[in-house]
Amino acid sequence: MLLSLLVLLAVPALAEEPAEEPAEDPAEDPAEELIITAKAPPGTDPGATSGNVTVIEIDGRQSASADVASVLDGVAGATVTSLGGLGDWAAVSIRGSSARQVQVFLDGVPLNPDGGEAVNLSELPLSAFERVEVWRGLAPARYAAAPIGGVVDLITRSEPWTSLSLSGGSYRTGRLVGVASRRGPLGSGRLEGMAMADLFGTTGATRYFDDNGTIYTPIDDGVVLRENNAKLQGSGLARLRWSRGRLRLGVQDGFLARDEGLPGHIQAPSLEARLMSWRNLLSLSAEGGGAQTRIESRAWLLQRQEQLDDPAGELGVASTEQRDAFTTVGLLGHGAWAPLPALVAGATLQGRHEQYVRTDLSSGASSAGDDPRQREAVSGALSLDLRGLDDRLLLSPVVQALALYDRSSLEESSAALYGSPRLGLALRPLASLVAKANLMRSVRPPDLSELFGDRGSMRGNPELLPERGLGADLGARLVGERGAGLRGSLDLAGFWARTQDAIVVVQNSQRTSIPVNFGLTRVVGLEGAATADLIDRLDLRGALTWTDARNLSEDPSVNGLRLPRIPSVQASLESGLRHGEQLRLGHAWTWASGTFQDATNFYPLAPRSLHSAFLRVQPRSAWPSAELSVLNLADRLVEVVPRNPLDPADDARIVSAITDYAGYPLPGRTFLLTLRWEDRPETR
Repeated sequence: MLLSLLVLLAVPALAEEPAEEPAEDPAEDPAEELIITAKAPPGTDPGATSGNVTVIEIDGRQSASADVASVLDGVAGATVTSLGGLGDWAAVSIRGSSARQVQVFLDGVPLNPDGGEAVNLSELPLSAFERVEVWRGLAPARYAAAPIGGVVDLITRSEPWTSLSLSGGSYRTGRLVGVASRRGPLGSGRLEGMAMADLFGTTGATRYFDDNGTIYTPIDDGVVLRENNAKLQGSGLARLRWSRGRLRLGVQDGFLARDEGLPGHIQAPSLEARLMSWRNLLSLSAEGGGAQTRIESRAWLLQRQEQLDDPAGELGVASTEQRDAFTTVGLLGHGAWAPLPALVAGATLQGRHEQYVRTDLSSGASSAGDDPRQREAVSGALSLDLRGLDDRLLLSPVVQALALYDRSSLEESSAALYGSPRLGLALRPLASLVAKANLMRSVRPPDLSELFGDRGSMRGNPELLPERGLGADLGARLVGERGAGLRGSLDLAGFWARTQDAIVVVQNSQRTSIPVNFGLTRVVGLEGAATADLIDRLDLRGALTWTDARNLSEDPSVNGLRLPRIPSVQASLESGLRHGEQLRLGHAWTWASGTFQDATNFYPLAPRSLHSAFLRVQPRSAWPSAELSVLNLADRLVEVVPRNPLDPADDARIVSAITDYAGYPLPGRTFLLTLRWEDRPETR
């Protein structure tokens, strides 16, 4: 945290190179090429890898109200689940996976290694990032990750840029964000710095439809306000990088403090429960190499504390006042060697230590002494990239293994070894067309909070088994450009996944969520995405996903039924109309079919169709821009659904609230006004 505060003060004053100096030739200065011209590390070009990857540039196409969750919601194959309104907990699943089966990285540093914990996307400020990479299924070996769902990598800004924005709107929502990024010479090298500060708050008092838990008695239905949903969050992110020649050293620190009410399920609201969270991530990085080699390493310390106060036992079965502390210390190294133009060999090694400590604040009892709940993990991968047929064929085999040593108590420990081989194939018959195929094995051990956690509405299950997955996909990518007036791309893929002992969170009759093993699950689906930029005035982004996720366990009560909270069909369409930098009009539409919140498919979640729009005006480049954003433009709060989906003879319909995650309603029409001032030195 101290590093972040120092860099926040120092970055705006970091010297820039004088404008009158001639630009250096990137070919003569590898550091210049590495930092300035490289938009992405090798392999993130969607057409240059067998993996299915979407790269989202964070620029003027997004609304000022956009966050990481809304950006990911428009990606083919991705499903974002949230606990309701602005700033509420949100997580992403990919291709029918659970949120924990998606690994999230920040500049290559894992925020949830091997799927430990589901990353809360609302804690990650979009303004700090230059781009977001979404790997669906197969991920590059440099991540040392073999996730069942995929990988999301958030890349922080490196271009010189300064931005200050102030937002306000519905539900007494306010946000202040400042970002500064600079670079300049330092001694015989070059120094680059970036700092971001974000302050967000809202009452969260949204309107929602409440049927009072009586679907057969509509007379007591009504629209009420969401109480105890206020939150206040402050976060910061700072980074310093020094480079000389092919050597680059970096240090990065990000912190978060968050205080929020926990409103609970709409049929069992909570008026007093609160959660206070604190997180700090400190990482060090080093990169270097020669003409045929590249070596990069990262070390990190991730600390997180969560304090739950539920004095009335509104979320669980008893009064709760506890603090959960999570600590991860890790080291990752990756090396690549290209002895031949058609051959690149790689090796990746990652090791980490994890610890989870629970403290009962009412009694002072802690699990740190006789119940340490610790884990050591080591994973390694060997990879090859083999190219042939005049660089039109790419074959990418990977052999990876994960070793775990768990200590759930001083007397009990266990060790396990898991293999995750993968194989990728890409064939480019035409310059504009590439076909892709991938086959992968995956494993995700239950994390310490799934095993032992207790957060009132979420309880641990120490009997959980690791998830083991087998998956495959087949697809193609087509890109085209006709003159300067039309550019576009089309991505199509089919996917299949089979997971043994899949961990799914279900709710019991007391509305308490418990992770359980589902024996066997199967997911098949199709996904498509298209982009188009027309005459430098209109840009379109669309995605369509069909997913069939089924429970194949031996339990006859759930066998063959759909997995909870995975829509069968999802669609999104984003459009933007612009006139230079002076005017931009944007619209986004998302649609998701109805699904279920439980394994028995008895409690349905209504389908939803949501529109949002924004208008941004900036008369002159030196002036601040003003933007009006409207979320849930049509103010949709309810949908009409079958009263009893398990009884074909019951053709009655009822009105149901539009909810996202197990009874947490989405807000109605929301207005946000944002004033933003930006300065880009390199565009002057």
